[in-house]
Amino acid sequence: MKVAVFMGGTSAEREISLKTGGAILESLIRQGYNAYGVDLVEKNLVSAFVENDYDVAFLALHGEYGEDGRIQGLLDMLGKKYTGSGATASAVAMDKHITKVVADNIGIRIPKTYKSIDEIENFPVVVKPVSEGSSVGLYICQTKEEAATALKELEGKEPIMEEFVKGEELTAGVLCGEALGVLKIKPHDGTYDYESKYTVGKTDYEYPAKITEDEYATAMKYAKSIHEELGLQGGTRSDFILSNGKVYFLEVNTCPGMTETSLLPKLASLKNYTFDDVVKKILTSIA
Repeated sequence: MKVAVFMGGTSAEREISLKTGGAILESLIRQGYNAYGVDLVEKNLVSAFVENDYDVAFLALHGEYGEDGRIQGLLDMLGKKYTGSGATASAVAMDKHITKVVADNIGIRIPKTYKSIDEIENFPVVVKPVSEGSSVGLYICQTKEEAATALKELEGKEPIMEEFVKGEELTAGVLCGEALGVLKIKPHDGTYDYESKYTVGKTDYEYPAKITEDEYATAMKYAKSIHEELGLQGGTRSDFILSNGKVYFLEVNTCPGMTETSLLPKLASLKNYTFDDVVKKILTSIA
C-alpha cells in the first residue's frame, strides 16, 4: 500500500498543515509504511491528486480546500481512498453555523448566535469566519462599533456572531468512534489565539481535565454525539466552554492538528495511544 500525505494547501492554516503532514509522514515511515509527502500549492491543488501514484491519500490539510469537503469530493470522483471524513460531512462540519444548528437540534448546548449587529443583546460578542480554524480572524468585541469593525476586517468571508461565554476552555477528542477524553486549555495570556495555540510554552494543558464528573461526561457525550450525528470519520476534536457548570459547544475540527503542541495526540494518550497509534488507527480505519 502506497500512502501519499497531502499537506500545505492554500488556506490561512498552510504552515500548521505542513507541520501536521511532516509529523504524520515521519510516523508512517517509522512504522514501515511506503509513504511520501506532497506539498499542495495553488498550481497543483487539483493536479497533485490526479498525477501522483498512491493507494491512499492521508489528508493533513486544514481549512479551505482541504477540510471543507472539496478535496474529499475530488478524491471521490477519482475513486481514491482517503483518511478522515467524507465530502458532505466535512463540508457541514466546516460551517460553524450549520454545525451549531445540528448540535442544537440534538440537545447540545450552544452559545446564542446573532444574525446582525442590531440583534445583539449583550456584549462582549465573538465575531469570526464561519469556515476558518486555528482561531484565524477571531475577534472579541465589547461594543457595536468594535463588532462593525470586525465584520469589515472579515469582508469577503462569511462571518458568524455569537455571545461570548466566559469560562474555561475544554476540548474533547474522538478517534474512529471512540471518545478519548477531555482536556482543559489554560493559555497564559487568557486567550487561546493563534499564537497561544502554536507557540510552545504559551499555554498549559491539563488532561484529564480537572472538572466535575458530570461536566467531564457531558463534554465526552457532546463530542461523540456531534461526531456521530454528522457522520464524521477518523480523528475529530470538539471545542467547548465550561461556564458555571454548563458545557457550551463551539465547533468540531474534522482534521485536527498533529504537531508538537497539538491536542488530539494528548487526548489519545489518555487511552494509552501513542502518536504512531493514532496515525495507524486513522489510516487503517479506511484502508
